[in-house]
Amino acid sequence: MNRWKRMCAALAAAALLAGLTACQSSSVTDNANTYVQGLLDANYLGEISTDYLKVTEYADREAAEADYESYMAQEAEDLLSYLIVSKPTQAVTQRAQEVIRAIYSHAQYTVADAEQLSSGDIAVEVTVSPIEIIPLLTEDQMAAAWTSVKQASGASDEAIAAMSDEEYQVLDEQYANALLDQLEALIPQITYGQDQVIMLQMKEEDGYYSLVDSGMQKLDEVMIDYYGAYA
Repeated sequence: MNRWKRMCAALAAAALLAGLTACQSSSVTDNANTYVQGLLDANYLGEISTDYLKVTEYADREAAEADYESYMAQEAEDLLSYLIVSKPTQAVTQRAQEVIRAIYSHAQYTVADAEQLSSGDIAVEVTVSPIEIIPLLTEDQMAAAWTSVKQASGASDEAIAAMSDEEYQVLDEQYANALLDQLEALIPQITYGQDQVIMLQMKEEDGYYSLVDSGMQKLDEVMIDYYGAYA
């Protein structure tokens, strides 16, 4: 599955560093730290600080909370895609969001002091401890879950292939819930992979700083280690 996270870049772009101007009493690097720490806390934990809101373009807390909800919805979509749930119902999508929230509540990361480069850009180093849970759900377990659902239905492969979308969705929902049950049961067993150091870069334009997308995309890719690359 392509773990390219569209929402992460969108959220970073939506929350430009409005507070990082030459007129600010706080230093640019201090505000950069507040911004990066606040962005990660908002994206992954749903924790939105007053200090974070002050250095962004968010009109109010509700707008930031709405972005968090959108991000979790995208994350749930990615998770279901990884699990090969092709026709998720609204109930399955909601359940996946609850599971992904629970997983992200264990996110661990450290934001180092920001540095202003000679170019005027700002660099912020973030150390991420990748969450190791998805690889605990093996391909064999996923296949066994589908086999169990198929056998319980009594339908042959040919009959399943001929099903309408509505008929297939019934089986797909049972399969999805079986896997989400297993993932939820694995949450207490969460461990962490090898720490990954990601350098975030912030560029200035017309008195505003914004994050370069590639750094956030890389950080987002390692936060949950889908394929055991960092174990």
